[in-house]
Amino acid sequence: GCVEQTMSRALPNAVVARAFRQLGIGDPVVQHELPAQINAGLQRLYKFQTSNGGWGWWENDVAAAYQTAWVVFGLAQTAEAGYEVDETVLARGLSYLLQNHWEFDLPSQAFALYVISLVAPDNSVDVMFSLTKQAEQLDPFGQAALALALHHNGETAAAQAMLAHLGAGAVEDDDGLYWPVANPDGIYERKAMASATRSTALALRAFLAIQPDNPRIPAMVRWLMAHRQAQGWGTTNETAFALLALTDYLFATTPVEAETPYTVTLNDTVVAGGTINALQPSVQITLTAAQLAVGQNSLQIATAEGTPLYYRLVEQSYAPQGFQQRAGVVTVTRRYFDAQTGEALTAATVGQLVQVQLSVQLSKPASYLLVEDRLPGGLIALNERLGADWQRTLAESHPYYNDDLRYNQKEIRGERVTFCVTEMGPGE
Repeated sequence: GCVEQTMSRALPNAVVARAFRQLGIGDPVVQHELPAQINAGLQRLYKFQTSNGGWGWWENDVAAAYQTAWVVFGLAQTAEAGYEVDETVLARGLSYLLQNHWEFDLPSQAFALYVISLVAPDNSVDVMFSLTKQAEQLDPFGQAALALALHHNGETAAAQAMLAHLGAGAVEDDDGLYWPVANPDGIYERKAMASATRSTALALRAFLAIQPDNPRIPAMVRWLMAHRQAQGWGTTNETAFALLALTDYLFATTPVEAETPYTVTLNDTVVAGGTINALQPSVQITLTAAQLAVGQNSLQIATAEGTPLYYRLVEQSYAPQGFQQRAGVVTVTRRYFDAQTGEALTAATVGQLVQVQLSVQLSKPASYLLVEDRLPGGLIALNERLGADWQRTLAESHPYYNDDLRYNQKEIRGERVTFCVTEMGPGE
């Protein structure tokens, strides 16, 4: 996966593992598998760090504001959770933020200041106060980040004021309390993955840290739980933020010895029941189609009065997929050549070295393009990076050699080759 996916996987693992330890929940997966998974993710992130200390989307990408802030944030939180983090890597990332944060867009700058406050308190406090004067230009995510930055630097009054500004922009519906995102197709959202889920999650963390007794907090939790999908909250970044916020809420509200009874009733018939506690923090109940009546069904989930119980309902069904129209803005052509003579090929023989040329044509600029080439039967992709000549060329070239190759990441699999492009302009 890319930098964001790698960090969004490693960080929640570390935070959830810490939660299990502190709540006394024994789980063999947490105890034996997660440390190795977290370390593997960290090692991959170390490799992805650019020469100037930042992170882009890929190993061979230009450092980006939000990506760097997200990774430094994740490394700091992972270290706080009790896992060893390379201090040199963290220090280089912090240095990048300190030197470049004023060039970021306002929401990313606010998040970077929050990250700086976690790793190196008392830095950039004057910039934080300057940013409070532009609170109207910050989105909810930026306001929550700035409130947390001020809070971590001991600026209590300013943090409370920013939190009040944040709270004024909340929207309440049947699912709970949340912060919508304006202009979801804008450039900032595309670069930094802004969403209502991410904004609401960071807002929840801000309220838990600054006003832990605020009566609106349970409504924020309800909204996040209501918008959880089968495998998370949409994107990996949204899922990571949601897990961090809900874990904070768990620490703030759940006694270790808490016992939550539950009963599940389907069409007036009890189909499940039991108790949620530290030894069994969650339970999965599967209802088959045979248990459902034709037409409308009634499902009730009950618990003791005054005891919160969070749940999610997931429906899984299979239906024929309709025809999908092409997007129309991307044209991909593929040609084969003899690698020795350069002659165009329509057929190949066993043992012949074939050069594949992919051409991508765009009618307008595109971001985060993925081009996947499925290999015809009998062809095996060669990994040119394993050769000494490639490594020598790479070492002698500029650090962003992907600008010459026209892609940022290339992955070779058994049956396909995948190219990832962070930015591509119109044309071929």
